[in-house]
Amino acid sequence: MPQTRWLFLGAVMAIAAVALLVATLGRGDPVAETAASPSPTPATASPATATPSADPTATAFATLSATPAAQVPSKAPPRASGPPRLAWAAFLARLNEDRSTVEGLNAALTTAAQAQDPDGVKAASVDILDFVDVERDWLRDHPPADCYAAAHGAAAGMLDAYGAAADRFIAWTTTGGGLGGLPALGDAVAAADSARAAFETFVAALESTKCPT
Repeated sequence: MPQTRWLFLGAVMAIAAVALLVATLGRGDPVAETAASPSPTPATASPATATPSADPTATAFATLSATPAAQVPSKAPPRASGPPRLAWAAFLARLNEDRSTVEGLNAALTTAAQAQDPDGVKAASVDILDFVDVERDWLRDHPPADCYAAAHGAAAGMLDAYGAAADRFIAWTTTGGGLGGLPALGDAVAAADSARAAFETFVAALESTKCPT
């Protein structure tokens, strides 16, 4: 399986969430551990901190959903127009470039989380959101061949999950930290778990991909 730059994100969110949780509990009240347990259902992003995720297709989709099935036109998802092997090679090349950038994102968020530094956590999370936006754009502009469509879709899902988790970390920074920030921290932990699951789905999709070489 290729060593991809996105694979470096596999641990960063979960590590940072645990680091924040341990640091918070270590400085707080012993009974706070129960309060810190994340909700089993990740909370939605705070409107004040979430990166705009409105998609011009969302309204159209809602309209189509209300239309009788017989009137909804079927549309195949976009696919690469060239040889599948070249599209797959470009996808893998994209995954492998700039790994040092992601290592830096990982280190910055983890270090800030361990120090319980809200400004550092926010800055690192914003950088992750910027990275996610760039990679989403690349995926959208480079549709897959059929042979790796599952991996391409899983990559998009993983990026969405990491973006949501970064939003939760930013929301935590607005609480001032400490025990008062435990609910927001619980949301960040839950979102980090979701990001980890999305990462594992992406890895599985990569491992099962078979494209012509």
